[in-house]
Amino acid sequence: MEASGRRFVVLTELAEAIGRKLAALTGAEWGLVTAGSAAAVSQAVAACVAGNDPEKMLKLPLRGEKTVVVAADQRMAYEHAIRAVGCMVRSIGRASDLDQLPNENIAAICVVASDIPKSVLCFEEIALRAKQLGIPLIVDAAGQAPKFPNVWLQNGADLLIYSGGKYIRGPQSTGFLLGSERLCRAAYLNGPPGQSFGRSMKVGKDEIIGAYFALEEWVQGGATRAMERWCDCIAIMKREFVSVPGFSVEEIEPDSAFCNPRIAVSWQAKVFPVTADVIAKKLADGRPRIVLHDCWQGPQRIVVDPTNLTKVEAEIVGRSIVHAISEPFVPPDAPPHEDSEDVAGAWQVFIDFLHGSTVHALVLLQESQGITGKHIGAGVSSNCRGQIVGPKLKLVSQLPGDPLALDYEFEGTLRDGILTGVVYLGASAAKYSGLTFRRQFGRASWRASRSRANHTDGVECASRR
Repeated sequence: MEASGRRFVVLTELAEAIGRKLAALTGAEWGLVTAGSAAAVSQAVAACVAGNDPEKMLKLPLRGEKTVVVAADQRMAYEHAIRAVGCMVRSIGRASDLDQLPNENIAAICVVASDIPKSVLCFEEIALRAKQLGIPLIVDAAGQAPKFPNVWLQNGADLLIYSGGKYIRGPQSTGFLLGSERLCRAAYLNGPPGQSFGRSMKVGKDEIIGAYFALEEWVQGGATRAMERWCDCIAIMKREFVSVPGFSVEEIEPDSAFCNPRIAVSWQAKVFPVTADVIAKKLADGRPRIVLHDCWQGPQRIVVDPTNLTKVEAEIVGRSIVHAISEPFVPPDAPPHEDSEDVAGAWQVFIDFLHGSTVHALVLLQESQGITGKHIGAGVSSNCRGQIVGPKLKLVSQLPGDPLALDYEFEGTLRDGILTGVVYLGASAAKYSGLTFRRQFGRASWRASRSRANHTDGVECASRR
């Protein structure tokens, strides 16, 4: 990568060379390096919509004239990469559902590799029906480790997406799009460096070369060496964990969603009175910093992923976790007792984002310090829960969203009949519901005043500029 950064190249010539080398390395007809896996999804869909027809290319994004079909039980967080091309996303439960849709409006079918084994939508059936109808089939395998010969390409996929980072540890900003030569070439032409829809999805020559060599190393023995390193790291951490009475240790084998082993450690609260959230924060604040995937945590359970660890680091991680859990826990001082304010009733909530604002509503029930009720957004609603201590309110809710649920964590203070504070914003799927995702969209300020209405039908909610 360093050497390529000091030389000039004609990018179309580099793309031709990389396309041929990816074909030889993977068994696909052709391939290209993209600016990450999400960009690969957009360029793949653009290729399926426009090919290299200049008139169609320069009209992208569409305005919903075309549809990309997805499996109802494989919804993913990155569907915005499909919608960015201007396509609608339509979910189906069976391959036969395709026959109920206007074939001429379907641009492509996109399935998620990690979800295929447990999906009710049989891959072989959808691949066969797609082939019969002439609809391109895209497999998004960004969360999986690259493997060749590839089962999805062999069994009917037209396009396959992998990450250039993650397991193969290439440039984190890259991805791969492999498969049909005609569609891959069309995807390239709908991306950089031309003046097409994907111009903004630039990938540099050094990243292209770095990603290719990372994949080459992975295919030519790197995958085997990585698995050996992961297993060694698991064994090192396990030795640390099993030495502590009261720890329960579980080795998690690779599966369709995760291509490497992981290790979980859990404990009983009566033996070690500390939660996983506290442990995760303690490790993240320490030196060296250790960051755990919070989406896998339980109340007294943490999971360690060895993907990015060396054996020396695994020993440090194991010892640090043991120390963090087993050291005497000093609970924070209890706040002085004070009577909690009464917040029961209906509230109109004004949320000011970094740009724009909206109006929501809360209808709250209160029992002592415990709060339950309903959070009403602009068109959707759900239950909320929390507590109030003195004048300070904490409230969490999760509104229905498509394809992800919308997370809100309100923190505020009641003063002179008005609630004011901050709300943390995010979106999450059930299987990835840690704090990282629940707060991934930052925070906004909010204020609320009591509404005259005491029921949900009487509270007005709307989006504002």
